[in-house]
Amino acid sequence: MSKKTSNKTRSNKATDLTNLLMWIVLIVLFNYIGSYFFYRFDLTSEKRYSISEPSKKLVQELDDIVYFKVYLEGDFPAGFKRLRDETKEMLDEFRAYSNDKIEYQFINPSDNPDEKERDKIYKLLYEVGLRPTDLEIKEESGISNKLIWPGALVSYRGKETPLQLLKSSTGASPEVMLNQSIEALEYEIAASIKKIIAIEKPNIAFIEGHGELDKYHTADITKTLEDYYDIERVNLKGNLNALSSRYGADTVNIFMMNTYDLLIIAKPDSTFSEKDKYLIDQHIMHGGKVLWVIDQVKAEMDSLNSKNNHVFMALGNNLNLDDQLFKYGVRINKDLIQDIQSAPIPVVTGMIGNQTKTDLFPWNFFPMFLQQNRHPIAKGLDAIRGKFVSSIDLVGNPDIKKTVLLETSPYTKLVKAPTRVSLDMVKFEPQKEQYNRRNVPVAVLLEGEFESVFKNRLTSRIADNELMKYKEKSEPNKMIVISDGDMIENYVKESTKEYYALGYDRFTKKLFANKDFILNCVNYLIDDSGLMLTNSRTLTIRLLDKEKIKGDRMIWQVINIAGPIILILLMGGVIFLIRKRKYTNN
Repeated sequence: MSKKTSNKTRSNKATDLTNLLMWIVLIVLFNYIGSYFFYRFDLTSEKRYSISEPSKKLVQELDDIVYFKVYLEGDFPAGFKRLRDETKEMLDEFRAYSNDKIEYQFINPSDNPDEKERDKIYKLLYEVGLRPTDLEIKEESGISNKLIWPGALVSYRGKETPLQLLKSSTGASPEVMLNQSIEALEYEIAASIKKIIAIEKPNIAFIEGHGELDKYHTADITKTLEDYYDIERVNLKGNLNALSSRYGADTVNIFMMNTYDLLIIAKPDSTFSEKDKYLIDQHIMHGGKVLWVIDQVKAEMDSLNSKNNHVFMALGNNLNLDDQLFKYGVRINKDLIQDIQSAPIPVVTGMIGNQTKTDLFPWNFFPMFLQQNRHPIAKGLDAIRGKFVSSIDLVGNPDIKKTVLLETSPYTKLVKAPTRVSLDMVKFEPQKEQYNRRNVPVAVLLEGEFESVFKNRLTSRIADNELMKYKEKSEPNKMIVISDGDMIENYVKESTKEYYALGYDRFTKKLFANKDFILNCVNYLIDDSGLMLTNSRTLTIRLLDKEKIKGDRMIWQVINIAGPIILILLMGGVIFLIRKRKYTNN
């Protein structure tokens, strides 16, 4: 070997060693600098693997471990595997921002070979609030049924709460239901964390004194809300201290603090006095929220009894709230909605021996609301049932943002009150030409700076009184108006005071999503962190074309098998030619 070649070899070695040391120093330096910064990249167009700022803030403030037991492990169809994988990735995202305060475990509840032990596990999961899904799976030997528990148990400092991961939706395909469930993952996980770590709960008052639903007929929604909020029942009675009585106030200086975060006015049936309207109005002006659940027409199924030949007159309800609601941006009309898209009721159609024969017939006064709404409150919910619902007009201040949350189908008819309601209506097919109204609002979200209904109506002695703290305009605020008092009412067996779940139909055995809708309304009104808005995430379903897969199957198999081999051979050939040219020249 010549001296010149030896020197060149030593020079190359020195250069290579210098480069190696330089890269080691750069990597160490990069990691050291990176330890002071934290950032995650999501290159998907929908940011499906990112969580919102409210979710990040929530988990960054955790001071102890929140543990998820997720019952989505096992051998099941591709759609549920996708839900499992997306759940794991979302939990990983939460854990990354929580400083490892989020931990999880995926469990197969069907893993135990002992059937009795497996049934015990199923029973325990059901008792704590999880609900199973019974799937039919096609196999070579035929069709088999499999029980899947698409949910989780969330625990924190000895407390535990269920989390249902699969959302059901009447009329939707399995692919759409799974996609809706995946879209809602961030909100559902964040909401379960917020619920279980809550120490000081916001305050809600059910208003009484005007024939509102009693504690029995609101028992189910009250029980559900108590997991998140402190619930009280307050009788206004024209008492200006009514909404501050929980603090033992003994003056009329009632608006120096918002005693209740939210008032729920649930199906009143008698007139509100001006004093009570003033209390509610000033509650709003001072930042308090209101959920109005109002029947503008008196109509009850109990009126359709044999004593009056299954007929009654539906009459307008005089609540004295029209001017107040108009001022805030809506008008509930004194009419009843008839909708071809409706829930059934049982009707006696004859006798079998000495037993009555009962059949189910669509009852157009019970509209079903199937959700196409993308607002976080209504998004992804199953069918919601109404009972004797009135229409809502959007009126008043154009600066108030008005968002329709629930609306009727394209086949709707409006009947002005007073009107005759007869059970014989079920015998006749609806004439579609009469059902010429479409998408009539029945639930509306109002957001903005509300003006007091008492503006320019009070004497200066009251308006300027320091103790009264009168305000004629609110800061940015929000409220929800629902034109169906039954939306929040659960059925009660009067003899025992036993109550059914809100939205449960005793005749069809179906559970409508009324409770989920009311809960979402309350959560949205009270939540100032913006957490509810995370439920607006939309993911596009990108399904494979099954016919195209079937026709091009062989082509894609060849590409997947031969493609990587050809690519490696080409890369090897290129590297060989580069090395040959380099060392031949040397």
